[in-house]
Order: sequence, then C-alpha cells, then structure tokens
Amino acid sequence: MKTTRWKRSTATVLLAALLSQGCAGPGARLQYLIGEDKTVEHYRDYATSIEYPTESEARESDPNLFRAPRRITSLEEVSQRHIKLDECIKMALSNATILRDDQSFGSPGNALLANPSRVASVYDAAIQDTSFLFGNRGVDAALADFDPIFTSNLQAGKSEDPQNTANLGLNAGDVLAEDTGQFQARLEKALANSGTVAIQHDWNYSQNNLQRLFPSAYTGSIQAEYRQPLLAGGGTEFTRIAGPIAQGVRGVSGVSQGVLISRINSDISLVDFEQSVTTLVRDVETKYWDLYLALQLYESEIQTFKDIIVFRDNLYIRREAGAAEAQAANRLYESDARMKGSLADVLSAEYRLRRLLGLPLNDGDFLTPVDKPTEAPLIPNWESSLLESLANRAELRRQKWEIRSLELQLIAAKNLSRPRLDLVSQYRINGFGDKLLGGEDDDGVTDAGYASAYEVLTQGDNTGWGAGLQFSMPLGLRLARAQVRNYELRLRKARSVLQEQEQEIARELNNAILEMDRWYLLAESGAKRVAVAEDFTETKSIREAINEARDDISLGQVLESKITSRDAGQSYLRSIIEYNKAITELNFRKGTLLQANSIYLAEGQWNPAAYDDAKRRGEAMTHALDNTHVDAVPAEFTGGPAINAWESQSSPDRPHIPGVVDGIPPRSDSGATSSPMLLPSAPATQPIQQSTPMPESAPVPEPAPMQMPPQQPRRVPANTTGLTELPQSSAVQGQIRNAVKTEQAPAGRSKEVRNRMSNTGKASL
Repeated sequence: MKTTRWKRSTATVLLAALLSQGCAGPGARLQYLIGEDKTVEHYRDYATSIEYPTESEARESDPNLFRAPRRITSLEEVSQRHIKLDECIKMALSNATILRDDQSFGSPGNALLANPSRVASVYDAAIQDTSFLFGNRGVDAALADFDPIFTSNLQAGKSEDPQNTANLGLNAGDVLAEDTGQFQARLEKALANSGTVAIQHDWNYSQNNLQRLFPSAYTGSIQAEYRQPLLAGGGTEFTRIAGPIAQGVRGVSGVSQGVLISRINSDISLVDFEQSVTTLVRDVETKYWDLYLALQLYESEIQTFKDIIVFRDNLYIRREAGAAEAQAANRLYESDARMKGSLADVLSAEYRLRRLLGLPLNDGDFLTPVDKPTEAPLIPNWESSLLESLANRAELRRQKWEIRSLELQLIAAKNLSRPRLDLVSQYRINGFGDKLLGGEDDDGVTDAGYASAYEVLTQGDNTGWGAGLQFSMPLGLRLARAQVRNYELRLRKARSVLQEQEQEIARELNNAILEMDRWYLLAESGAKRVAVAEDFTETKSIREAINEARDDISLGQVLESKITSRDAGQSYLRSIIEYNKAITELNFRKGTLLQANSIYLAEGQWNPAAYDDAKRRGEAMTHALDNTHVDAVPAEFTGGPAINAWESQSSPDRPHIPGVVDGIPPRSDSGATSSPMLLPSAPATQPIQQSTPMPESAPVPEPAPMQMPPQQPRRVPANTTGLTELPQSSAVQGQIRNAVKTEQAPAGRSKEVRNRMSNTGKASL
C-alpha cells in the first residue's frame, strides 16, 4: 500500500513539473531537444503597418477611367452628341445604382468617399428589409420572433459511488454503479396574441445495482405548455408593436421590435430613397441648363473675339493708330482670356453632367443640350402651391412616419407600466417501462404491464396537469415609467418638429417663388437691354463704316458698343437659365419634381416562389370562415399611396411586366454627328507691335459652331387656384387632383417618359 502511495506521489510531482513550464517568467527560454535553432526571418519586427487588404473577388477598374479627359490645352476631336433633358434624366436613373448628388462633389464631407455606408443606393430598401439589429430590424427579422424554436438534448453517463451507509440492498462500503441517459426535445412557438405554446418530450434511462422493480428502466413524458400574459406584455396590439415579450431584452431592445415598427422603418427607408432620387433629378436638370449656358456664353465670347479682330484690322487698314489701337489691343487680350475661361466652364459643366449621368469622363462624345429654355411667364398660386408642398414633400411624410412610430411605441410602453401577470398551464402524459420499445405489455413482474415505455405512454393512463398564475412587479415600476415619459417627450418633440417643418417648407416655397419672379423680371429687363445694346452697336458700326467715327473717342465707343452688346446678351442668357432653374427648384420645393417628369417609384419583381406562396395564402383567406366574435382586421395606419408611387396611377399591372411601361429606347449610333468636330478652342492671337505694320487681316481660326436646334418649348409646372384649406390628412392629395386647374404655361416635354430601374431585390424607378 505504501509502494502504491509512493508511486502516486512521484507521478504527481512529475506532472506538476511538466505543467509548470507554462508558468515560466518572461526571461525564461524554452530548450528544444529536437531540431536546430533557426533565425526569425519569417517573423515581422513590427506589430502594425499600413497595408492594403486582399480582395476575395477579382475586380477590374473601368478602362474608361484611364482615357485622358479633355483639357483646355489638349483638345481632341469628338463627336457631338445631341441630348435632351428627358434623355439625361432617364440615363441618370438607369445608371444610378449608387445615387449621386452635385452638392457633395469636391467636398471633404463627400459621403461617397468619407462615409460610403451612408451613400444612398437602390439596395437600401432591401438592406432595411433584411436588417436584424435591435432598434432597426426589418420585417423578416421581426417575423422571425414567431418562428417555432426546436431544441434537443441527448446525453449519456456512468458513475461509480462508494456508499457510506446501507442503501436498498447495498451495504456500507459497497459501490453504487449506475449508467444513465437523458433525451429531451422541445418545440416552442410565440403567438400573435402574446402567448407562448410549447410541446416537450423527454426520456430518462437508469441502470444500477440497487434493488428495484427492473434493473434498468425508462421514465419519461410528453407535455404541452401554454403561457399567456394578462397584464404587461399582453395582447395582439402590444405584440405587433414591440414583439413577443418573452423574446425582448427590456432596457436594450425597448418596444421597437415588432412587425409594425419594422414596416414603418421600411417605409422610412423608401422615403429616404425617394429624396435621393428627387435630388438627383434636380441636379441633372440644373447641370443640364448650366451646360447649355456655358456653351452659349462660349459662343458669345468667340463672336466678340472675332468682332474685335475685325475692328482692329480695320484700324490698320485705314492706318489709324493711337488710343483706339491700344484700347483694341487691351480688349483683344481681355476677350482671349475670357474665351479660355469660358472654355474651361464648358468642359467643367460637361463633366459635371457626365458624373450625374454615370458616364465616363471621356468617351469620345461631347454632350450638347438640344432643349431650349422656356421664356413663358409662370404665375403660381400661393395657396395651391403650399397645399402641394404640404401634401407631397417627402420630408413631411418621413416625419409623420416617425410620429406614427412613436405613437405606437408609446402605446406599448404604457402596456409595460403594469405588473407582470401570466397565466401558466401544462398537461402531461407519463410513461414508464423496462424497455423503451416493444410490442407486448407483459413484463413478467406486474399485472399492469410495463414492458414497453412507449406502450405505457401511448395508453395515456398516467397523466398530470398544472395551472396557475405568475406575478412579478418591480416595486415602483421606475424603468417602465421612465420609458413612458421618454416616449411622451420624444413624441412631443416630433410633433413640434413637424409643425416647424411645415413653417420651413412654406419659407422655402416663398423663396423659390421669389427667385423665379426675380429672374423672370431680370430677363425682361435684360431683353430690353439687349435690344438697346444692339441698336447702339448697329448705329456705331454704321458710322464707323462710313468713316464718320475717326477720332479716338468715337472709335472707342464703337469698340465698347460691341462689349456692351456681348455683356447684355450674356446677362439675358443667365437670367433665362436661372429662371428655368428656379422653375425646377419650385417643383423641387413643392415635392412634385418626380411627377413633373413622369417618374414613379415601384417595387421590383419578386422571387418566383413568393408569387406561389402569396397565391396559396390568398386562396386560404378566400375559403376561410369569418369569426364574428373576433376583431381579425387590425386598424389601418397608412393613408394610401404617395403621389410619386406607381400605385397612385391606379394601374392593375406592375411596372416590371413587359409592355406596361414604355421607356425611352436606348441611344443608337445616330446620336452622334456623322463627321467629327473639334471642340471650339480659343483662336490664336499675336502680340500687337505698334512699331511694326500689321497685315491686312489677322488670322482667325474658324471654330466649329455648336448649333442648337429650333426652339422647343419646355413644359413648366401647372398652377392651381381656388384651394384655401391646409392639408390635415392624406385625403388632401385627392383634393389637389380634383381642384388642379392649368394656368399660363406652355406645353412641353412628353409625359410618356417612364423611368425605372428593375432589379430583383432592388428598388425600381
């Protein structure tokens, strides 16, 4: 016996010495018996470094990026591509997987570079629908709380325990040897009425050397459970708002985990997407007119430069030098600088428009607007315009969704400010037997027959049940009351914000109307100024042609008349373009910009299996029996489709069905001119040497003019009159549709344009 103890002590010491190697101090060094020491070349002597990550998917950069863009100093031959505003909008939407805006370009806070996860895209609605995080869950994640949960457990074991006292046939000092096994399976499901139902089945196996009816036996049961909250967390309304109370982490998840809140979050994401699309359309229109203006100003600068060259040549032909010559030289260099700056403006406006359209910097084509700006007066009615703004602005609709969400969460929070009282019940059928399975009842020992445990279980003679109430309540309910107060304050703030938003929208609308009136009046004055300047230029040119203007003052007036005519024409062009941009801004502030361009938002095509599932559910609802004692239809919390939704058109078909939407056909090769053109560049000039005679005519390269097609009137928004009441609900949209009357506005762009992006799992336009 002593020898055995000595061996055990020796083994314990050796084991402790072996394990103590892991507890060596920092200065210790391991000694390896096998192999030679190697250098640490494969180890890096630094912990952190700025490195590039590896890419799991092969990706190539767009080859068009490496094609040099057009520059002032290096212009190449390009094909002139005439493009309409409607085509630009359709192209921008078709290429808008990631939605761009013009204001963020070049800004340090550009979300595309500084915060890419916040950039708007066609994936946002699907991302929100599949979100699973607390406080921002999608509908699928909220419905997952009602999925049945299956758990199972299977274990086996063996134990040998010496007995200190006699026990059922075992003497003191004998060993109790026992083999055990456990099996448990449970299926649990949360119900929409906040209740929980569960079915559980378990077996316990035991075999030991005690004196029993059977040396080995199986005991088990099948049990049904039902729990129903009666106060806090009870009711269908609470479950739809906050989700099942048993699955929430109160204080962390709050009361925003239900299907209704998830649905509202999805609607808010659609509103955000709509705002991004509206901003993109506005920016496309703005940059389209900016490019039109830049081209017209560039043509004006070229023409003025030519006129000054001709005027200077006439001075040398008539051998008239002096102050007029110096003045002409000064104006010549000034015009040359203005022409180069104007060319830079053209290139800048063109690539800014290309950016919004999703086109490369240089694809060999030069975008040339063909639509003419409207010059027709527009006199909006204040009351009707304000009604449209209050009914159609996406910001107000988003805030109303926020208010509705807070109202629902406040209802759920008040529900939790009551004690927790649950009804619990269970019913159980017990089973017992020598063997788990068997076809006979006779066990050879008892008259009842316990040969098969499942046979006993299925007979159902041994049952049990339980029912009762469980009550719990934090004394004072401090957390629940704080939650209610928090939602009350947030709701009050949200309503105050909505009221202030309406005031802000009215101010924005007023500013848009003022800007529109301002630029139209400036255009009227500019037109008169152009007429006077042209008359003045014509008069001076006639006098100069018949040699009546020979002195320096008269010749200077001839030169200045050309400059004045140029400035007047450019001022008028700017006013007209700003007037058209102001009309776009007015539509933007009224929330009708998408409708004005016949753009509607719709959901993309579903997965084919979803249609089959919807059909089965529809058939089940059709053949179901109505229960008159149950309120099976929940209260509505939506007020119908928005004005920019496809559903507002009352069309029974979906936009992804072929033939429903007649889009603009893709651009063909005929969109470019048959012969290449050279982007107009600044004509070369020569320094003026007063002591050296100038040639009879200075060389002036003839730039290829960018001809614009005949003027096509552009549609401006219709005005409404006769509406005086402010909107109180979504029914205002119907009032506007019935009360709209068209005032002075020219007919314009076709309404047949239907722009959309149709991708599975993506939002569509």
